[in-house]
Amino acid sequence: MIRLRRAICEQLPQLKEACHALEVPAKKHQLQNARRPTLEWVLPSAVAQQERELLKAVQDHTFDGAYVERVNVVSSSGRSAAKVEFQLQPQAFVEQLLLAKQNPTDISTSPTEHIVVEFSSPNIAKPFHVGHLRSTIIGNVLANLHQYLGYRTTRLNYLGDWGTQFGLLALGVQLNNVTDQQMQESPIETLYASYVAANKAAEESPEIAQRARELFASLEAGTDANMAEQWQKYRKYTIEDLAKVYQRLGVQFDSYEWESQYSQKEIQQVLDRLRKAGLLLREQDGREVVEVDGRRIPVIKSDGSTLYLARDIAALLERLSRLQFTRHLYVVDNGQADHFNALFKTASALDERLNLGQLQHVKFGRIHGMSTRQGKAIFLKDVLDEARNIMREKRNLSATTRENQSLDDELVCDILGVSAVLVNVLKQRRQRDHEFSWQQALQVNGDTGIKLQYTHCRLHSLLDNFKEVQLEDIKPDWQHFAEEPTDALDLLYELARVDQSLWQSKQQLEACILVNYLFGLCNATSKALKRLPVKLESCRHKRSQRLLLFHAAKRTLQQGMQLLGLRPLDQM
Repeated sequence: MIRLRRAICEQLPQLKEACHALEVPAKKHQLQNARRPTLEWVLPSAVAQQERELLKAVQDHTFDGAYVERVNVVSSSGRSAAKVEFQLQPQAFVEQLLLAKQNPTDISTSPTEHIVVEFSSPNIAKPFHVGHLRSTIIGNVLANLHQYLGYRTTRLNYLGDWGTQFGLLALGVQLNNVTDQQMQESPIETLYASYVAANKAAEESPEIAQRARELFASLEAGTDANMAEQWQKYRKYTIEDLAKVYQRLGVQFDSYEWESQYSQKEIQQVLDRLRKAGLLLREQDGREVVEVDGRRIPVIKSDGSTLYLARDIAALLERLSRLQFTRHLYVVDNGQADHFNALFKTASALDERLNLGQLQHVKFGRIHGMSTRQGKAIFLKDVLDEARNIMREKRNLSATTRENQSLDDELVCDILGVSAVLVNVLKQRRQRDHEFSWQQALQVNGDTGIKLQYTHCRLHSLLDNFKEVQLEDIKPDWQHFAEEPTDALDLLYELARVDQSLWQSKQQLEACILVNYLFGLCNATSKALKRLPVKLESCRHKRSQRLLLFHAAKRTLQQGMQLLGLRPLDQM
């Protein structure tokens, strides 16, 4: 469909920016057009003043008849904006959607645009808990969408491993006599247990708290070579452990970076620049602050040590030089809004290469109620294991589950459980707080990850029964679909909406737009599977056309699921 969109928009300069704004009309508008394939462009408010000139230019232009049958121009009226309806050449439309032998959808944008997405970013002194889940999976979808749509994309995981609390962590490792083997086997749980132990000891003894501060000071100053070496090992083990959870979530990163890369020694040049620019102001108590929107925000403590904001400014400027990004997205919860406001305004005031339009805090709300049945979960791994275990129980209790020696049942249960958790979170508007429910997440019939997997398996099973049919040799036939039950055209038009759904999801930075599109695709597919049988159809032409339709549905569903981070199953 994107080629068809471009074929329309590239014929007229005024339409060049409208390629992704062309939409498949709602069902009631399709009926008004006798269910002929149509794309419509609703004029945005930004061009309302040029409405008359734009509409006249479109009306006077003769579009390529291979793609466009007729153009209908509708002027604005009351609250209804002006729009242009492009009635498409039906055969070209159906070929764009259903040709089996075609490249993946190409909605490429300018390759010069480089998007950096920072997401997940756990703190190695604390457990990788469900609070990190939303950042991890929302960030992953946004990175996937940008990459798929042709942007050069860099995925960053910026892990917290610096600050006074890490002196406590190092002390806890010593107090608990942690061996290298223990750390290697279970680094995140071991580090967390060490941190808890040191915290408790520091509360009871000022001497221990002072020892923790000294340990971090030696780490920051680089005077303890043995401790620095151990720290490198802990970080390595942590990444290896995190990678197991990320793999289950369908998440990958281009780069793991650390807060310690921007310790005071490394960011002195940035601090000097801030002072020289008059942005860093000294308070009477010795602290140094920046003023943002009338608020004085600390950057350096009275003892001279840097705060998180200082390190984030240094990291942002270093990335700008190294990665030369055009846009940087930070996928972090709502509670950090003030921090990012200060970061963006201070950094852009300091460096003329930056402007506020390049930087965005992608906010999201909290998840409530996500725990195991035994109580509150500390680690995200526990929640994913719980989802797998519940799916195993449901499969064992289901009368329709058949034994299949070719399936790795444990892996299937894990993929289904993770799909349920991911989709239950991603289908929500990201800025809203979300109440998690196991019952809702694991339904087969509701709008869930299980539904997406089940529909994909149904389509795979159908197509696998006809794998001897060479779909590449079959030409889609519009006339056939026009004479089929209306479920055929409903599915066709749902397939045609994928481009706009992907683009809108990217533009609004909302994974739920893509998720809800996939639910609609599954619903249209289920209805079509009931009304358009393949096995029982004696007419070879009808059978082959229906196979083309369901092949396109599977391809589109699979693509969408993969963008969400899901692993589409062929059997379940």
